[in-house]
Amino acid sequence: MPRAGRQGEPHSSDSPGGRHRVLEDFATSLRVGERRGGQLKGFDLILSVPLAKMLSWFIQHFPTSAQWYVGEIMGEADKQLGIPAQVTGEALRRSATTNGELDEQTAKEFFSRAVPREPEG
Repeated sequence: MPRAGRQGEPHSSDSPGGRHRVLEDFATSLRVGERRGGQLKGFDLILSVPLAKMLSWFIQHFPTSAQWYVGEIMGEADKQLGIPAQVTGEALRRSATTNGELDEQTAKEFFSRAVPREPEG
């Protein structure tokens, strides 16, 4: 995931750190959900506004690289936090459009390619 550059624009040199910050935000969301005693839902996973904006920018400017990073985040969220890829993908999409600056059409196209479909049946 990119980090903010001098002009306020993100750049892609901090991708491992960005993934770590996304996972930290998700872990915090999980702790809050556990305290409420609720079951995990995609809308319970929240990214900070700066991370959501960086994700949006990255998707808009480097969609191929962003697809790989989103895949990495989904894999790590599943492995480290037990969050299914579809739930993570939906949370990232929602954050990028709600708190970021990604329009719905771009988000739909991008995340339809990046997020695995749920198994049928």
